[in-house]
Amino acid sequence: MNLRLLLLTFIPSVSAWCHETLTDTLQTDSLHGYRLQEVVKIGHYKEDKLRSAQMGMTVMSQQAIKSVPTLFGEADVIKALQLQPGVSAGTEGFAGMFVRGGENDENMFLIDGSPVYQMNHVGGLFSAYNAEAINHLTFYKGAFPARYGGRLSSVTDISIKTGSYEKWQGNFTVGLTSANFSLSGPIVKDKTSLFAAVRRSWLELISLPALAIMNASKKKDGEKTIAGYHFTDFNLKISQRLGRMGTLSLLGYYGYDKVKMGEHRFSNEENADGNDYYHKNENRLGWGNMLGAVKWHYPINALIAYDMKASYTRYQSTFKRTVETVSDEAEEGKDALSRSYSDTRNAINDLSVNAAFSFTPSDQAVFRLGAQYTHHQFSPAENANQSTSLPTERETNPKVIANEWNCYVEGDIQAAPWLQFNAGLRGSFFRVEGKQYPVFEPRISANFRVSPTVSLKAGYAKMSQFVQQVSDNYISLPTDYWLPITRHFAPLTSHQVSAGIYVSPNKRYTFSLEGYYKKMSNLLEYKDNYKYMQTDSWEQTLCTGNGRAYGMDFQAEADFGNIQGFIGYGLMWSDRLFPELNGGRRFPSKYDNRHKVTLSATWRLSPRIELNAGWVFMTGNRATLSLENYAYPDGYPTDIVPTYPNKEEEMPNFYEGKNNVRLPAYHRLDLGINFYRPLKRGRMRIWNISLYNAYSRMNPIMIEKNNQKQTTDGQSLAPRFRQFALFPLIPSVSYTYKF
Repeated sequence: MNLRLLLLTFIPSVSAWCHETLTDTLQTDSLHGYRLQEVVKIGHYKEDKLRSAQMGMTVMSQQAIKSVPTLFGEADVIKALQLQPGVSAGTEGFAGMFVRGGENDENMFLIDGSPVYQMNHVGGLFSAYNAEAINHLTFYKGAFPARYGGRLSSVTDISIKTGSYEKWQGNFTVGLTSANFSLSGPIVKDKTSLFAAVRRSWLELISLPALAIMNASKKKDGEKTIAGYHFTDFNLKISQRLGRMGTLSLLGYYGYDKVKMGEHRFSNEENADGNDYYHKNENRLGWGNMLGAVKWHYPINALIAYDMKASYTRYQSTFKRTVETVSDEAEEGKDALSRSYSDTRNAINDLSVNAAFSFTPSDQAVFRLGAQYTHHQFSPAENANQSTSLPTERETNPKVIANEWNCYVEGDIQAAPWLQFNAGLRGSFFRVEGKQYPVFEPRISANFRVSPTVSLKAGYAKMSQFVQQVSDNYISLPTDYWLPITRHFAPLTSHQVSAGIYVSPNKRYTFSLEGYYKKMSNLLEYKDNYKYMQTDSWEQTLCTGNGRAYGMDFQAEADFGNIQGFIGYGLMWSDRLFPELNGGRRFPSKYDNRHKVTLSATWRLSPRIELNAGWVFMTGNRATLSLENYAYPDGYPTDIVPTYPNKEEEMPNFYEGKNNVRLPAYHRLDLGINFYRPLKRGRMRIWNISLYNAYSRMNPIMIEKNNQKQTTDGQSLAPRFRQFALFPLIPSVSYTYKF
């Protein structure tokens, strides 16, 4: 509970709008040329949305992510995606994503095609992706292309900026909680480019004055509180042009969080009783990702391109606790030391190589095929315990070694002026603990062009997942371990069918309506009372079941030049069926949010002033809550109750079912304004002022029940309920300098 309270003291959130043009840098080579030329492709996403066969796809540029009202001046990728219809945010302010009835761990995040596992800082308050390092991202929640796999619910493919080959330029941003610096330029002009971005929080500096004041008041009682938090992330991309041999790129990413908390107790002159003593109770928590990749892009000719990549990904979380007591035993004339130490770790190491080919025989067809191999090493839970009286004890679950092979083939084909489709097949083979799991995933989506302004689409996709992060917390904590499937658990699978209509009567308006049905199998959940089980393995605390989700997503976009915006609506149902939970009855999922409405707008008043606003309404989350209590018969003992069941005179809870209560509806208004000041030589200053939760709606995140039977004076007291909310109106400001 202390860990949650500490993480909940650092509070941000975001609101966003996602209509922007996409600028992508493509590298091509002619059959007779000796030097790669840089081609800039600019297209309107709403036009691609009408013409493409792809469903449930959103493209966001860096400007779309940053042009939002931000909390503490921190642009956030995940919270921008949370505004999409069909995407539930989970707990307010945190970077959770629950896409079309899925769980938070069912979302694949790729950095230039390489996966990372932990997607947030501060337990979910900030996303782990620096907006300054992003060129654009593509988000899929529907009919997935065959080249993507590994998660059930969504894929977010983040493209990192490539450094400039011509001149040096940079960006520096200072917010209330962090600072951000990025630099781009040529190491060797026209040959080698560099892009680097680093972000560092200073939350520990903000908390120092308050912590010092609190400890000054507690010093006379011989007490001291220690607390601190900071995160760091770093992005690096070096690109080398190889002439006719294409481009070689080196990618690096590092992100890490550190939390410390605890208390010290000591004797002093004011409270000393003749004995000296010192007591320390300290907890340290750390988690993060590290990614390194080398990619070779080789355009063989005007029709065929080849990509080869090798990457290493590491995720690790650690929790360390130290309890130490030093006291003066006068009768023995010596100091007595008592010390205990515990260390818990969870880690994943992935080594991967893949190759991909693309073949473009004409403007009407593109074919892709590829293969990938990944060596996984999972460390589900490693525990080390030490004390002064006992030697170090290590309780280590055996490392799980797994090998994964993937291959795919897909094609985008314009079969007729009125018909375009994307079809493909993905095959996966996962070997773990001597058991093999072959999986075949067909994918298809089609676009029927009814008229120049109307398209009908339909699609089907099967997805599989070989790793899961099981959680019973309200927020995403690094102590929620990533667990692989084993010989006891089959891969998670989902089947999703979807259909929709897309209308664009003119360049100003675009309307889309998508309906979907998704069935999920082999999901994992903790058993009831799993914390009290005496087990030999973490596998024995889990049970398997199925889930389903269905609904529709509606979105209307408008572009009037200086004024742009969208309205989104999601209608969602999501439930689960586990034979070992809820008495074998179906129950709603925790984030079964029935209705979600999003309004967002950007108004460019002048070249120097821009206004942003966003409003969100969402049906409340689900919670398991006792609405009734058992009553004890008078006169203990009896045949029914032979002994007193509760020494603290609390009435036992009766639970009607799992996730049986819906929290109150959630709604929030965010406002922001950007001031742009151009300077000489292309430099610019930008001030951002934002209001999060402008009308200070105290949205509850949980409900607590008190079962006390009677007060201290003996009066009867019925059970009481209390709501907890986190976020009132929060102003923020940030400053950006571009050079």
